[in-house]
Amino acid sequence: MEQSSVIRAAIVVALAALLDAVVVPYLTFGFFSPRLTLIAVVFAVAPLRDLQAVLLGFFGGILLDALGSNLFGVGALGGLLAAMLASRASAVRRRGSERVLLAQVAGLAVAGYDLLGYTARWLAGLGVPQLGEYAVGGVLPDALINALLAFLVGGWLLNVVNSNPPRGWEK
Repeated sequence: MEQSSVIRAAIVVALAALLDAVVVPYLTFGFFSPRLTLIAVVFAVAPLRDLQAVLLGFFGGILLDALGSNLFGVGALGGLLAAMLASRASAVRRRGSERVLLAQVAGLAVAGYDLLGYTARWLAGLGVPQLGEYAVGGVLPDALINALLAFLVGGWLLNVVNSNPPRGWEK
């Protein structure tokens, strides 16, 4: 992979973190809010090598922590989780089905991020809802809607990050 794709991926993740800080607070409904940074991490690290993917996921998570209002460290762990899942999923993907697979990975990453945030708030002694109520009313819809959002914008994100267009025989 060329160096420009790593730079493009970092710019995409940084812009998503900025949008997460500025726009997403107005789009929050109950337990649901779009997780643009995690979606961007999943699609940006897909064509990268494992170490680059993990470092970019950590970078995106730290930006999410620094610009967000959650407990510090939850975003970094969520970004690492998203990058590791996307890196493993990109190793087995087939041409043409990568957007569907990465949208599922984005849903899993969002569910993991929500559960990490719940656990961190519980361990810190902050008020948390019942786990069953939060899982059914918060984690599941959040993961499904973010997976749908990832599916809708995923093809565009893959085209932005991929600097090498596929050759004729790779299409």
